Amino acid sequence: MKALRAIGAKAGTAFCAAALAAAALLPLAATPAAAQEWRGWNIHAADYPNGQGLDRFGQLVMQRTNNRIRMRTYHSAQLGQQDEAIQQMRLGSIDFGNFNLSPFNNLAPSTNVVTLPFLFRNVAHSHAAIDGVAGQEIAKDLEAIGIIALAWYDGGARSVYSTRPIRTPADMRGLKIRVQTSDLWIDLMRALNANPTPLPFGEVFTSLQSGVIDAAENNFPSYESTRHFEVARYYTTTEHSNVPEVLAVSQQRWRRLNEQERNIVRDAARESATLQRQLWAERERVSRQRVEAAGVTVIELTDRSPWSQLMEPVYAKYASTPRLAGMVQAIRALP
Repeated sequence: MKALRAIGAKAGTAFCAAALAAAALLPLAATPAAAQEWRGWNIHAADYPNGQGLDRFGQLVMQRTNNRIRMRTYHSAQLGQQDEAIQQMRLGSIDFGNFNLSPFNNLAPSTNVVTLPFLFRNVAHSHAAIDGVAGQEIAKDLEAIGIIALAWYDGGARSVYSTRPIRTPADMRGLKIRVQTSDLWIDLMRALNANPTPLPFGEVFTSLQSGVIDAAENNFPSYESTRHFEVARYYTTTEHSNVPEVLAVSQQRWRRLNEQERNIVRDAARESATLQRQLWAERERVSRQRVEAAGVTVIELTDRSPWSQLMEPVYAKYASTPRLAGMVQAIRALP
């Protein structure tokens, strides 16, 4: 009898312990995963096509994760300038952002290819390249430096605007033109016999106004929104560059996501890119109308071959490896 009582006591103790252990697990199973707070970087204003695209990206992710991932985009470079933000992304202190690919030229070799002048025939050609072979190669290089590419935004076709008319490459000779701080951009303008002058973007208006420079280059929305058209009254559609932009997430943040969350984030990014491209095309159309209405002379180039033929030294320098030369050939072969 004592043996039976002992067995019963042990069984009861074991049952209670098991019940307590199960009860202890119940709250954990019922508690949702802790919310993640993501910080996003954007150089543009919130109402710019890129800003609207990023806000849409954040909204979709929050909706589809039931606010487990909460996203806030800091527009207008609130978290630092582009080079600083790229470093913060690599360190994980910025979680996502929209970046032009030019600043990655020294970090990710394949980004040099899509920065090459006169590579793309038109916007559709640039989209086909970055959504395909070029984007795949660039994504590999970005991942190697701690950044995960999710989708590709339209950066717009950049053209030359100036204080005097430019109709042929010969008109570029000796022209003092503002360029980004980039060896490739400096070499591009030197190939056109211009005098490249690296300057911060914020100094372009006063430099054009005072005669420090004769010209700059950018897309229609930037030309219009900065009011550069007030001091540079000629816009020549060279469309020498159409560098895509990347919507990316920090690799450190990406590694903390499960597969379902990664799919949600990637799908939301691609949907936001579709929206951004639509908004960009409309913004370009409206910006062109505004500057023309303000009296700007738009010089439309129908044949860019005299310009592109001068770019051989630039390609020889920046697409000299078999990999990069192969990318150029693959992009040019696209229909």
